[in-house]
Amino acid sequence: MKYKSGLLASKIFIFSFLALLSFIILVPFVYLFTSSLKTSAQYFKIPIEWIPSPALWSNYSYVFVELKFYIYMWNSTFLAVSSVVLSVLSSSLIAYGFARFKFPLRNGMFILVIATMMLPGQVTMLPLFIYFKSIGWLGSYKPLLVPQLFGSAYLIFLIRQFYITLPREIDEAAKIDGCGYLRIWWNVIMPQAKPVLIVSALFVFLGSWKDVFGPLIYLSDRSSYPLAVGLLYFTSPTSNAYTLILVAIVIALVPTLLFFIFSQKYLNKGVNIANLK
Repeated sequence: MKYKSGLLASKIFIFSFLALLSFIILVPFVYLFTSSLKTSAQYFKIPIEWIPSPALWSNYSYVFVELKFYIYMWNSTFLAVSSVVLSVLSSSLIAYGFARFKFPLRNGMFILVIATMMLPGQVTMLPLFIYFKSIGWLGSYKPLLVPQLFGSAYLIFLIRQFYITLPREIDEAAKIDGCGYLRIWWNVIMPQAKPVLIVSALFVFLGSWKDVFGPLIYLSDRSSYPLAVGLLYFTSPTSNAYTLILVAIVIALVPTLLFFIFSQKYLNKGVNIANLK
């Protein structure tokens, strides 16, 4: 009886703690959203008005249409989706080579790829900038997208760790059916690796969506800026400047939240992939 009482008490404590933690995490988001529907006077009002009356939904249409925030939104979407496609496909193909083929210096090359993860971006920033400038790529999306074709060291490691857990018998069966190596990778291995590929896509999407450093260095035209950089230059000539900035932040957050929500079940499957042998 005492054991059951103690178990019940521990469950109540854990539930209460998680509920409190969730409340603490959600409050800033609720405040952010409700404040985006206010006027400047309501925003600075003390005590805080959690539910604005009236709610200015027109703030969103003004930011999105009148201030042409949709341009930043499109640029971010284009960069993020393109980065996901290029990086995940290239990393998956490279990981397939490391996981399925035996060739001289394979382990050494893999270690070299992993070692590049220890290089901070600041180390390669200047050489890359000089190189891209010399070939005339500055001011375009090429410096942000072309490197994705060579894969990501972290994704190569992550996907390879998953590939080596797949039985080689599926490769042999596909070869008997007349499949070549690329077809095996595309039609056999890739469908089996859906959880790790979606996790990889999430990492790349979030990294591209919130990237400020790269676009700020390589892009010069404000019309080509993504959301993260556009927020730095976001100003408004109206009295609602503060609340309109909050509107812009909400707009920037929504796609990442939706992407995370719809891919959460795959995140649960792929969270321990890096620990696989």
